[in-house]
Amino acid sequence: MTTPRIGKVLHASIDKLYVGSEEFLAEIEAGLGASEIPTPKVGYQGVAGSFGEQAAREYFGETASAITNYKEFEDVFLALEQGEIDYGVLPIENSTAGDVLEVADLITQCSLYVVGEHIIRVRHNLLGVPGASTENVREVYSHPQAISQCRDFLRHHSEINAYPYANTALAAKFVAETHDPAKASIGSLRAAELYGLDILEKNIQTAKNNYTRFVILSRHLEITRQSDKISLVFSTAHKSGALYNVLAHFAYNGLNLLKIQSRPKRGTPWEYIFFLDVAGNLEDANVLIALGKVREQSSWFKLIGNYPHFHHTEKE
Repeated sequence: MTTPRIGKVLHASIDKLYVGSEEFLAEIEAGLGASEIPTPKVGYQGVAGSFGEQAAREYFGETASAITNYKEFEDVFLALEQGEIDYGVLPIENSTAGDVLEVADLITQCSLYVVGEHIIRVRHNLLGVPGASTENVREVYSHPQAISQCRDFLRHHSEINAYPYANTALAAKFVAETHDPAKASIGSLRAAELYGLDILEKNIQTAKNNYTRFVILSRHLEITRQSDKISLVFSTAHKSGALYNVLAHFAYNGLNLLKIQSRPKRGTPWEYIFFLDVAGNLEDANVLIALGKVREQSSWFKLIGNYPHFHHTEKE
C-alpha cells in the first residue's frame, strides 16, 4: 500500500505507526480520488417545504435524478445503507440551538461517511390558516429546534402554547388540514406557499443570523484535494489527562481544531465520546501521523469523513 504525497522517511514512520491497523489505511485509500455520483438519488427527512428539502435541492441542484423524503432521520440512514438512495442530507447543527443530537448519535452507530456539508440561513415565520391573525393563535406546532430558535417571540406571546412536531413542513401541513385559526406553525415561506397558509409574522427567530449546517452522507468516503475538513468521533480512557494527551497530537502536528463536542457514552454512565472537526486532508502526512496517534490512544475511534468545508458567502 502506498501513502500519497509523502517522502520516504515519513512514509516509513507512518507505516510503522499503522502496523496492525492496515485496515484503517485501506479505508482511507479507498476514498482517495473518489468522485461524486453524477446523477444521484438523494434522500432527506421531512416533507416538501422543509429546510431539509431546501438543503438537498441547493446542494445537488439539477444533478439529482430523484430527491425523496423520509419521515424520520433513521429512515434516511436505513435507505442509504440499503442502497435505496446514494446520498442522505440531514441537519447536524444549528447556530442558535446547537447540535441535532439524534443525527449525531445515528452517525456513531452506522457505517456511513460524511462527504460534504451545506449551510442554509434559517428564517422562521408564523404561519396560519387563511384569515387567521397572531392575536387569535393559541397553539403553535413545529420541530423542537425551530421552537427553541423562536423562544423570544413565544415568550412575548405567552398566550401561545408551543407543541413539538416531527418537522417544520409537516407541522405546516397539519395546521392547514385543521382549518383552525387558533392553530399556527413555525416554518418557511415555501411551506406557507405549498400548504396554502398565510404568513402571520415574518422572521420570528431570536437570532437574526440563524444558520443550520447539513451534512451529506454516503456509503463511501470521497476524498479529493478540495477536502479540507475532517470529522471523527472517539472515546478515551476514563482517567486524568487522557483527553488532553489525545488532543495534543493535533497541536504537535500543526493542525487546527475547528470544533469539539462531547456526548454521553451509551451504557457507561458519566463517560463520554467526543466529536471532533479538524482542518486537514487525509492525503497529508502530518494528518495521518496525528490520526494514527489519536486512534492508538483512543478506547474507541471512528472516522466520519474528509470533505470540503462549506464557505458561506451570503451577504446581508
